[in-house]
Amino acid sequence: MTAWWRWYAALGVVGCVAYFAVPTIAVAQSIFVLVGASAVAATVIGTRMHQPRNRTAWLTIALGTGLWVVGDIVFEWIDLTRGSVPEPSLADVFYLVAYPIYGFGLFLLVRHKWRASERGHVANSAIVMVAFGLLTWVFAVQPSLGNDGISGTAGLVDVAYPAMDIFLLGLLAHFVGSRQWRSLSYRLLTAAVSLLVVTDIVNNFSIVSESSSEPSLVDVGWTMSYVLIGVAALHPSMRQISSPNIEPEAHLMASFTTPTIVVLTAATLTAPTVMFIEVIRDEPIAQWGWAVLLCASALVILVILRITDLLRLLHTQTVRLRAAADTDRLTGLANVRALEHRIWQNAGDTTLLTVDIDRFKEINDTFGRGLGDQVLVAVADRLRSVVGDSIMLARLAGDEFALCGTADSMDPTTLAHEIQRRFAAPFDVGTMTLLIEASVGVGVASLPTAEGEDEATPDRLVQRADLAVQAAKATQSRVAFYDRSMDRDTSAQLIMLGELTTALESDQLELLYQPQVDLESMTVVGVEALLRWHHPSGTVLLPSAFLPTAERTGLIRPLTSYVLTRALAQRSLWALDGLDLQIAVNISTRNLFDDTLIEQVRTALREFHCPAERLTLEVTETSAMTDPVGATEMLSILHAMGVQVAIDDYGTGYSSLAYIERLPVQELKMDRAFVGGMAHDPAHAAIVRSTVELARTLGLSVTAEGVEDEMTMTALRELRCGRAQGYHLGRPTSSDLLPTLVAELNTRLKIATGERIS
Repeated sequence: MTAWWRWYAALGVVGCVAYFAVPTIAVAQSIFVLVGASAVAATVIGTRMHQPRNRTAWLTIALGTGLWVVGDIVFEWIDLTRGSVPEPSLADVFYLVAYPIYGFGLFLLVRHKWRASERGHVANSAIVMVAFGLLTWVFAVQPSLGNDGISGTAGLVDVAYPAMDIFLLGLLAHFVGSRQWRSLSYRLLTAAVSLLVVTDIVNNFSIVSESSSEPSLVDVGWTMSYVLIGVAALHPSMRQISSPNIEPEAHLMASFTTPTIVVLTAATLTAPTVMFIEVIRDEPIAQWGWAVLLCASALVILVILRITDLLRLLHTQTVRLRAAADTDRLTGLANVRALEHRIWQNAGDTTLLTVDIDRFKEINDTFGRGLGDQVLVAVADRLRSVVGDSIMLARLAGDEFALCGTADSMDPTTLAHEIQRRFAAPFDVGTMTLLIEASVGVGVASLPTAEGEDEATPDRLVQRADLAVQAAKATQSRVAFYDRSMDRDTSAQLIMLGELTTALESDQLELLYQPQVDLESMTVVGVEALLRWHHPSGTVLLPSAFLPTAERTGLIRPLTSYVLTRALAQRSLWALDGLDLQIAVNISTRNLFDDTLIEQVRTALREFHCPAERLTLEVTETSAMTDPVGATEMLSILHAMGVQVAIDDYGTGYSSLAYIERLPVQELKMDRAFVGGMAHDPAHAAIVRSTVELARTLGLSVTAEGVEDEMTMTALRELRCGRAQGYHLGRPTSSDLLPTLVAELNTRLKIATGERIS
């Protein structure tokens, strides 16, 4: 069935050829009427077959075409009975009635719901109609009417036909600017209208007082117009021609396409062109001047309407583009560009709060970026519930948000704590419920300094808030306010990061090893690896001087890998010489929540053939308590591998031994602050005693740090403490000197123990 349109197109071409090939006029007239009637039938059949959404439009086109066919029949009948057709005749009634009906059907195909946006297409059509009407009147109609002008029915008919063509030409301008142009059926209809208008124009310029029914070249246009209408109706794409459901601005934009603008420009120049031609021809101005004046006035009004529409469209597009440029696509909040503009508007009176989601990377890595985006949207919604209309809420980048206002519109302290209170409630994200924490940094702009430095610029203010956020994360305070010391710290940190990177690549780092003594056997059973940095300045830096800086960046990862591999490599060399020691390595808070730590440990153990139980990883009490759930998960994996886990500096944090017992650890290292004073301070002695007894009950071993004298070591042995380390038992020493130190210490401890026993 879909091939019917091809068959009909072929038969239509054959009919056109036969119209001129048959020997008799009567047969030719019958073929002409038959082609027209077939177009009406094809339109009705195509409408029933394809069931387009706008059936009314197609049936109206069929009705208009049918009236033309009726006019053809009447025309041929009059010619057959009278030998010629006078002008006007009854056929003209059917022809002239058919035009507006046919045109109305075409308009139904391309019309949009009547809004202001439809006015643009109508104005385009009106401009073309006025211009073509002027040309037709001056060069075709008026010469044919002569000096008598419009007189009687014949004169009205002579004017009516060009008027109908002008009407169709206006619709053709509407067709060209429509969005349904992609449909083949639509293009075929456009060709049918174009051919009809061109044929009518040729016929109008050769008007005679009486019409003849003999075949002429003009009839080719009318016949092929019929065929094109039928093919358009039978083609399957006719069901795709429907009123477009688009925004008014988009519909208005469609009326400003390049072909349309070219046509409108040419139409607008019609009046001066006609005036120039008539002046050159020396035609009396009384005959054409009034027509040019009326049409020029109408064109000016219509062009002003189109310019108004264009300016309104450009304004709307500008507003939308500006809104899109200032809006974050994911959350719908303001973006950095809009935030910078607001800061400039506040003219130095700006308070900025930066909200940074804690451990957002872990959410992305665990659940994927899709859920991570949902988290960002949920956070944005939660923050919207905190701010008022006077405060701008923006998304800076990634998981960082900003709240911007003036000193009068926001109390930063109250607002920061309100944000923390709101974030205490869990977030429902998709099918999951997540507890999301955030850190808040506060930066306040001030007027330019005495030196002229502008401290109220957007970059400077955002930098202040970011520094405050970093401070809040580092101190676990959740909220921090910017102060000038952060600037000095940051510059020093940047310098140190560069130097530390160089240190990793140029062997400026060194590991020292401090012995750990088993207090029952009084022999050295292990060592703790301690990192030192031989700075180019000539000083030796302890880890406390540079590890905090490394922890706030990604540098802590290669630094930990360096310590781990160097320590295990050294242990394997000692083992080859017969010195088999337990080796302890410290890991930071950042390491504890780094997914790559497990693989780092596994790779190092395998590379240096170290049994997992001979490696102890020391974690500070504070870092373990930062996120007990996450720490438990990571430490459980290490424990399952066989690695020993110790809580370092126990007693200086805020956890209880009962809570520590829930962590998969095997050892506690009591802080030197308690061990060093136990011989002289009964309170410290009581703390050490209770810790050793409770740890023993829970199945944990205890290592005492800071053993500085014989008295402290003796007291620890009496308490049955497991291990001890300190200056009394050996200072941190280099790897090449450690075997000698271990041998000397073992000998000294045996002698001292033997003397006491004897």
